[in-house]
Amino acid sequence: MFGLFSKKNSNECPIDPEMRLWMENSFLWLTTQFGHDNVATKPMLHPSPEHFPIRYDGSIESLTKTAEIVARQMEIDINEIKLDTYEQNIQEFSNEFGHRIWTEVDKDSDEKIAAGLYFDKDEHGRYDIFIEKRNLTDPENLVATLAHEFSHIKILGEKRLDFNDEQLTDLTPVVFGLGIFNANSAFKESKSFDSYGHNSIGYLKQKEWGYALALYAYFRQEENSGWIKYLTPNIQSDFKKSMDFINANKDKVFIEEYKGSI
Repeated sequence: MFGLFSKKNSNECPIDPEMRLWMENSFLWLTTQFGHDNVATKPMLHPSPEHFPIRYDGSIESLTKTAEIVARQMEIDINEIKLDTYEQNIQEFSNEFGHRIWTEVDKDSDEKIAAGLYFDKDEHGRYDIFIEKRNLTDPENLVATLAHEFSHIKILGEKRLDFNDEQLTDLTPVVFGLGIFNANSAFKESKSFDSYGHNSIGYLKQKEWGYALALYAYFRQEENSGWIKYLTPNIQSDFKKSMDFINANKDKVFIEEYKGSI
């Protein structure tokens, strides 16, 4: 009878074992690619006017200024990027160099499309990055979308892998100190007196973002991560549960081998 009221193990990992091992091994792969010391010491960006002193009015100027900050944080030459926007109702279009571009419809929704699109260098040596216009008035989504698309540059454009792995691409902004934005954009609720809805971007799930950020804090040996105040309540909760697991299992984290492929 009393078992009905027993507390759940506070040190239980919030994500499944296979995903945990994939994430830990992928995180280490990313730190090897981009430099252990670099990841450990690079300043983390927060959703604040201090780090993004931009007026988000839906203008192309706000997109360009945000892209410059994200590119600098991710060690990308902004001059190698050609930015453009597209709208939700556009299903197919071409850029001036002949690339055919299709918007990506989410399998779970008839209306949701990709927040951004990436194409490798054109004949003039510039990457084509397209951002869905709705993101221009949502600062967190805009940063998250740019960080994800720029991660394609770091992984595919810089020839670190020859195949696309969207989950690995999602994880990449974390090692560049942009994980807050992508985590918060993973699941956003919208409520009113007569309706409820949600919006999400990216490929990692909410709990997986909590674990990813906990790995980041653990790798950087942060005793108190003051930046968690910028996380949404759900992500904060998953982050804290993940830290409890990591601190109770230091003999496992970053040590066990993932048997799949990265």
